[in-house]
Amino acid sequence: MILPFSTQLNGKPTLFIEKIWEGFFRNDFFGGKDTEFIKYFDLHKEKFGRTWDELPADNRLEFPKIHTIRKDEKNRWKPGMMIDFFINNRTKNAFRFAPRVQVVSTQGIHIRHHTGHVEVFINGEWFGEVFHHGLDDIDSLTQDLELLAKNDGFNCVEDFFAYFDEDFTGKIIHWTNFKYE
Repeated sequence: MILPFSTQLNGKPTLFIEKIWEGFFRNDFFGGKDTEFIKYFDLHKEKFGRTWDELPADNRLEFPKIHTIRKDEKNRWKPGMMIDFFINNRTKNAFRFAPRVQVVSTQGIHIRHHTGHVEVFINGEWFGEVFHHGLDDIDSLTQDLELLAKNDGFNCVEDFFAYFDEDFTGKIIHWTNFKYE
């Protein structure tokens, strides 16, 4: 099933393509060989006349993107389904940027906003919270939320909650063996 990704959020590059590939490499997808990466990297350059957005070589990724969080009102995402990684979905510039991989697992996620704080629940269990004076002015947070934000491809918790700025119910779709306990 197609899983579309943004290349820009709030006018900044997401680097999701590179972050997802970094997750593939760190989790030994494709037997440690970079031939698949080179294939898709070259296809992108051929289609768009440039490479995808990259981090400078001296600034390697601290945390790769190893899952995505999506609404799934029809309960379609299940373990064993194949993920088709795309950018520019439903446009003439739609592009598959990685080979198909299986969904390893899913976890339910609920984000609940209150005045001055946000709570996050995974599989119905309390996972963490943020206290703030506006989501760009965070007082304190549980460390697990920083890991969740970075594993989802965001640079920081502030960026994560700028995106998830309203109550949200959905799924964490994992393509690695990582799970939140």
